[in-house]
Amino acid sequence: MTLLAYQLSITDITAHLVAVELRFTPQSSDNIQLSLPSWIPGSYMVRDFAKHLHSIEAFDDAGALTVLQQDKQSWQLNHNQQALTVRYKVYAFDLSVRGCYLDDQLAILNPAALCLEVKGMESAPVTLNVIAPEFLDWQVATGLTRGRTTQPLHFGLYHADNYQQLIDTPLMLGKLDIAEFDVCGVPHYLVLAGHEQVDLERFKAELQRICQQQQQVFGGLPADLNQYWFLCWVTDAGYGGLEHHNSTLLLLTHQDLPNAQRPDESTADYQNLLGLCSHEYFHTWWVKRAKPAQFLPYRLNTEQYTSQLWLYEGFTSYYDDLALVRCGLLTQEQYFAALEKTINRVQLSPSEHVQSVADSSFNAWTKYYKQDENAVNAVVSYYTKGSLIALCLDALLRSKGKTLDALMQLAWRSYGEPALGSSEQQFIQLCSDYAGKDVASQLYSWVHGTSALPLAELLPHLGLTTAKRQQEHNKDLSGSKAPAYPVRAFGAAFTASAEGLKIANVPLNSVAYKAGLMAQDQLIAINTVKATEQNFWRQLNQSKIGSVLTLHVFRKQRLVQLSMPVELALETLTYLQLVDQQKAAAWLGKTQE
Repeated sequence: MTLLAYQLSITDITAHLVAVELRFTPQSSDNIQLSLPSWIPGSYMVRDFAKHLHSIEAFDDAGALTVLQQDKQSWQLNHNQQALTVRYKVYAFDLSVRGCYLDDQLAILNPAALCLEVKGMESAPVTLNVIAPEFLDWQVATGLTRGRTTQPLHFGLYHADNYQQLIDTPLMLGKLDIAEFDVCGVPHYLVLAGHEQVDLERFKAELQRICQQQQQVFGGLPADLNQYWFLCWVTDAGYGGLEHHNSTLLLLTHQDLPNAQRPDESTADYQNLLGLCSHEYFHTWWVKRAKPAQFLPYRLNTEQYTSQLWLYEGFTSYYDDLALVRCGLLTQEQYFAALEKTINRVQLSPSEHVQSVADSSFNAWTKYYKQDENAVNAVVSYYTKGSLIALCLDALLRSKGKTLDALMQLAWRSYGEPALGSSEQQFIQLCSDYAGKDVASQLYSWVHGTSALPLAELLPHLGLTTAKRQQEHNKDLSGSKAPAYPVRAFGAAFTASAEGLKIANVPLNSVAYKAGLMAQDQLIAINTVKATEQNFWRQLNQSKIGSVLTLHVFRKQRLVQLSMPVELALETLTYLQLVDQQKAAAWLGKTQE
């Protein structure tokens, strides 16, 4: 059987270099096309991984072969129809979950950013030989299948069924702490690298509860899942995760982890980490197996467009924190506070009335993943508004005696489990068959429209009502407590420094917009008083409604004077009130099938 045999070696930690060797036998006399993906599934932006590849060469028993670069990510290889070897090096210093990283503490290796594809051999079985670096007492954690002679967590030979499986399975190398737990008879592994102290047993136990809860939504684990790995990369700064077929790679900081010395403490940072783990694990069903038909198969040399990210990322975002409250890791009050933040992030951005979530999904490549200072006015998040669409759909279904959980199981059995792929129309038709044409029509209007979602109308079906109050400042996103004094409107986001207030963005029609403030302006004074964050809010909120404040800003090193009207802030911040505990308990309790 023809094999693609890759070998990875850490050759220079100081220079962050990984050496890659690829061996195979050509299947025809035609020239061979080699290429590296330009993006990685789950992160919808072209990354151009090939920019880190250099020193490529090829040879067989007769000597050197000609390798000609064709474009930014592909090479043509001439050959003699015999076994050959390709060698190259990859620079690995990307502090993210999408690429490769190497230092003296650990290595993060995403094969999508390392391993060249051989055109025409995408379905061939793959071996990956991971060579142990000298003088380092490291281990290997990965969802790849171990070779018969490779011991658990050891360097050596690993297998993948094909190239797609290879590049969907990251590796973590280093001094690792590992905990194992069981979900429905399938071993799950929690792996941490780069950390100092952690309550590993608590983290493991609470992660197990989350996984048990999530599998209930779909009625069990995927039939082909025989292991799962949570690969946690602990750093000083950074946060995020990326889902894979039987693993997830998570980037987090030391303060996100549970403190072994404080076993009863549940910080907001740790709750966010559990939510991230919950999100990525939900993807095991929802986007790794059930996925847009456009992704069958992935074509990683260029963008692949779908309007369904609201469904696969948005609905996953709905279920991530919902799992935490259902399995008792968040209280109702904590969950409602998180929900309020999601609602207000959407409602307080003018973009909600400019872009639909279907359009946001389709244009993720150039808009959502490449946001600038105007994003608040033009780019809606298919994550956050998508999660609110799931919330509204769940409420609407429950008003008819049905649930979103049951609809998710129908979708899983219809096209997820059989790996058929979905279209947007297919999911909406499934919704129609399950709950009626009126529900499907409503869902379609939410997905393709730019109107505010009818939360006030629908949330009573979940035992909640909505109310409004003034927003005290830009970071005020939840809670029912009104400000102690009437708040003046402003709108723009800024960061404070010794030089003043740097304007980050200016929402359309806000008071800051009316005053003529622009993104990147450096606000240095308000009514001739130095603009610190404290001084700014004090001056603004003590000013008489209808008066005008004088602002001085530096704009590209020009001193500009602006006049800003003082207006009373409207009651725009939404908060939730529990009015029916029985309905809330039915929604937030055990998953209903």
